Amino acid sequence: MANKISLRAALMASLVMALASPPAAARPAAAHARPEAARNVAITLGADDVIPTGNDWISLPTIRAADGAIKDLNVISMHYRGLVEMAGVGDAPLMTPFVTVDGARHGLSGLHWSLRDYWIPTGTMEANGLKVSITYVTPPGEHAAIIRFVVTNTSDHAINVAPGMDVGWGATHRVTYSPEKLSGTRTMTPTPIDSDMEIFTYGTDDAHIAWGFGYVGSTGALHSGDNPGVTASHSEALAPGASLDVHYLIGAGLEEYSAAYSMRVLSKEIDRYGIDGVISRAADDAHRHTRTTGQADLDLIMNRNLLFTTYYAWGRAIDTEDFIGVTSRSNRYYVSAAFWDRDALLWSFPGLMDTDPVRAGQALDYVLGIQARNIGIHSRFIDGVVLEPGLETDELVAPLIALGSYLDAAHDGTMLTRHAGAIATLAARLRQLRDPATGLYETFQDAQDEYTKKPFNISDNVLTWKALGVLAGIEARTGHTAQAAALRAEAVHLHAAILRYGVLDGAPGAGGPIFAANVDAHSGDFTDIPPGSLMKLPYLGFIREDDPLFQRTYRWLHSANHKYSFADQPYGLPGSYRLPFTTSWVVADHLRLKAGRAQALKILRASPWDGGIITEGVKPDTGLPDHQGLAFATAAGYVGHTICEQFCID
Repeated sequence: MANKISLRAALMASLVMALASPPAAARPAAAHARPEAARNVAITLGADDVIPTGNDWISLPTIRAADGAIKDLNVISMHYRGLVEMAGVGDAPLMTPFVTVDGARHGLSGLHWSLRDYWIPTGTMEANGLKVSITYVTPPGEHAAIIRFVVTNTSDHAINVAPGMDVGWGATHRVTYSPEKLSGTRTMTPTPIDSDMEIFTYGTDDAHIAWGFGYVGSTGALHSGDNPGVTASHSEALAPGASLDVHYLIGAGLEEYSAAYSMRVLSKEIDRYGIDGVISRAADDAHRHTRTTGQADLDLIMNRNLLFTTYYAWGRAIDTEDFIGVTSRSNRYYVSAAFWDRDALLWSFPGLMDTDPVRAGQALDYVLGIQARNIGIHSRFIDGVVLEPGLETDELVAPLIALGSYLDAAHDGTMLTRHAGAIATLAARLRQLRDPATGLYETFQDAQDEYTKKPFNISDNVLTWKALGVLAGIEARTGHTAQAAALRAEAVHLHAAILRYGVLDGAPGAGGPIFAANVDAHSGDFTDIPPGSLMKLPYLGFIREDDPLFQRTYRWLHSANHKYSFADQPYGLPGSYRLPFTTSWVVADHLRLKAGRAQALKILRASPWDGGIITEGVKPDTGLPDHQGLAFATAAGYVGHTICEQFCID
């Protein structure tokens, strides 16, 4: 914490020097063992909750808490510019676990869930004289996943048991924002290389994607009809106290052979290292992406969401192997599988810097590479093509701010060499947005993706002020002292312009001038834009929290004079007309403020969120999640990072 305090003091000592982002909370090198997060944690879930897990290649976003069923699975496809999702028949899950007991088939129910290293879920139940556990694992680097059953006879007599999975493939979806059904063929064939495995292929004139289900050592009954599937199980008579350990595999690939080999390789790794060894390696990989606050409840929220942003905001396309970024790899988020610069780099990226700076560097390479030609445009497909047009200035400067924090922490000068052209282009685009009359930088849409008639968003201009500092630092690194000085001078002018045009009298009950959200040369809108809240300004180094101007702004936004203050609600923090609830970004921003920290912690701890995964926000009266913005992978990174920034002790 001392490093952050001294940096903040240095930033405020000089306006010119206050233009670099605070460094990510880094693990200190110490002679003594650092504190670590718990390796196994219990989680409390509702009947309608789901549990996500996954790796770079395959996502299992909707493991149902009630019965352990896999509603759907997906992979990233550059060909389809988003996700390709395999779903079940009608409303049925893609895969449903069961246990046959003395000839009678039973679904799983009453499951109690735990997580190994916050990422590997296990559901456990006891019934019919048996203890049953089911675990889902996606080992890092594999194009495959494991479903593991352990069944123990807790009775005083022998029981015939058969744990199994019912697989039924009813639809293939292309997902960008929402699932859209694809009309090609769905076929099932035996694997071309092994027995006890089925390959499911989607294609038109040729295979576009394939996935597989492996039941090596078990028996399988194939489904006939239009919806391919298999029911696999493994029968055994269990003596009292005995256990049966059975696993099934899911694989993915471009076509039949690659899907089959993804399962075969994982099966052979299990043969060599044992299933416990493979799972332990996956757990160790998850563990290295965790941090600790020393507080179990905060660690649970923080680490689940840091891992969720790691594997659900980023991943690899199965057809090109490109590393790519998305809003979320879960279709539970209403604009899933698309790309926003802001979401990726202002929200998720800081979480990557906390746990995996190498991955953060890959994220920058992707943005400054594939996405570079349209940086700043509202939203894009994963290949950089425009999805929704409309300039958003915070998105234009987001890569520069992320780059600044990366350079400060990683000291990776090669990043500048690789992307010199993209950085120069960004600087040129930014200059074009400067209004010569006011010295402010215009935008077309604000941070909640809405058109704003007044062209200057104050939060965007503060971010631009930060970005100018990053550009000045880059010029200084490369020996361009005159250019660096000019950029620093422009940052000073912009700081003055923000205070001149962005601070206005006239807000009812404010008792003096406050920051407006959007302004023109003569007037402003007294409100807030939660994804780009004015509550961020002290964190960005623009103004101190104890400055009377900021304090007046804070009090007004939290008062009854602001229509969306929600100040009278138990879980209320300021929202907006577009986001009329307590948003996750504002919860994170208030964690950084002395005046707002207690309320933010109360909300963080009280809300169930989306089964523990951060959502777009919560209802101010109940703390229950807003159901449109579930499984929000980039915001998960922002909240997880802010918790770590404020409370991590490792």
